[in-house]
Amino acid sequence: MTDVPTPGTVSRPQSGNLSMLARHIAFGLFAVLIYLGPAPGQIFGSHSPWLREWVMFSGVGVGIPNGRFVVRHEDGAETMHTPLEAADIEQYPLILHYLFENRIFATEHFAHFAAPLCATAPETSSVRFEGSVGTRQGWQALKIENICASSEGKKP
Repeated sequence: MTDVPTPGTVSRPQSGNLSMLARHIAFGLFAVLIYLGPAPGQIFGSHSPWLREWVMFSGVGVGIPNGRFVVRHEDGAETMHTPLEAADIEQYPLILHYLFENRIFATEHFAHFAAPLCATAPETSSVRFEGSVGTRQGWQALKIENICASSEGKKP
């Protein structure tokens, strides 16, 4: 007759338990580090290279204008254009960091951004921008006059 083991007598091999326990502990510590990593910077204001803060979508809107370009004609009439119309593009590139060289980092860059609008605007008209531009610190409100006359559309 064969002997059938009872559930109380079956045991696992002892050699794998220690390595599995070590992996579970390492995974748990890593999960806690990921989850609580931003806490010192957010709660206490202290920043450390060992506890990195979460940074998502950093810089996506940097250099992108949000507002309107206004062309004031010699007779006093004004026409308004969106930033996309001023730059003569249909949409911003999907990956702004690499493909969009017209981003605005200084007020001098507005002439380069709006160069297509400046090329179609009459010589006697004035082009200005009213709105804000994305920066790393947030949206910066700007009102810039005579964009086309500032640097003739050249970007430094």
